[in-house]
Amino acid sequence: MASPLPSQFDRCAVKNDTSCDFVSLGNFTDKSGKIGHVSVMQCRHCRHAISLPAIPDVAFLYDNRESQDFQPDTGGLTRWIKNIAFRSGARKLLKQLDISPNKLLDFGCGSGHFTRLIGDLLPDGDVIGSDFFDDPPKELTDRYYIPIAQLSSLESNFDVVIAMHVLEHDDDIATLLTRISRMVSSDGRLVIEVPNVDCLWAKLFGRHWDAWYLPYHRSHFSRASLIQFLEHEGLEILSVHAITVPTMGRTFANIFHSNNNFLWLLLGIAAHPLQWFGEKLTGHPSAIRVISTKKIVDEQRL
Repeated sequence: MASPLPSQFDRCAVKNDTSCDFVSLGNFTDKSGKIGHVSVMQCRHCRHAISLPAIPDVAFLYDNRESQDFQPDTGGLTRWIKNIAFRSGARKLLKQLDISPNKLLDFGCGSGHFTRLIGDLLPDGDVIGSDFFDDPPKELTDRYYIPIAQLSSLESNFDVVIAMHVLEHDDDIATLLTRISRMVSSDGRLVIEVPNVDCLWAKLFGRHWDAWYLPYHRSHFSRASLIQFLEHEGLEILSVHAITVPTMGRTFANIFHSNNNFLWLLLGIAAHPLQWFGEKLTGHPSAIRVISTKKIVDEQRL
């Protein structure tokens, strides 16, 4: 079947001489309540998947920062738990970098919780959060925040740009990736992390797997498709990391058709060692993190 987005998928990441061959995975639950009928199609070769119907402008899905992308339940004990998890994740990310950031941009920072904790770990650096809202999230009211619409004046200004679970939120991957990569300096680092469509739990739990998250997640990456998009942007892959993202709690909530709450969070925490072990054993992590840099062109070869 022909791709609904031929400009992006005219060359499959596995079958390089042909376009992606999409097949339907059927209908999924509309978690936004704003679309109605939502479905997924997946390439049989490279495994990349797309959400339908296409949405040219996704901003209306995130009105008032009420979706789970903005971590609305970050008070009390829940906040304490997430502080531990996010701080651990921030430390791991900084260790994976081969440079020490002086100026870091968190593109698509969401709640700003992760941004804030990275800033705490880099007291001598400038850590800036950015999203498409004009005003900063509560976590960044006393920190640096710049709306995405105002970032153009800062192109090539950051030695590290992170886009953590951002790329999957747009239909036009290539355009969004170009916008993000322009923020990176010539010798800087771009960190992209996305859910892994080939995750063990996607296979086991099917449509209940939390990271399908329709219609908010528009693009669903395999390792091959993510690397292809990055290389097509002219980026050089430095390292690829398997990441275990705590998705079990919300996945169980989906199975029982329940809203996510503190009890599901606790269940997810209890199941996290099993999740980590399963992903480590099978080599099919819940997320993929790629660290890349802009390729340096040797002018003498031009």
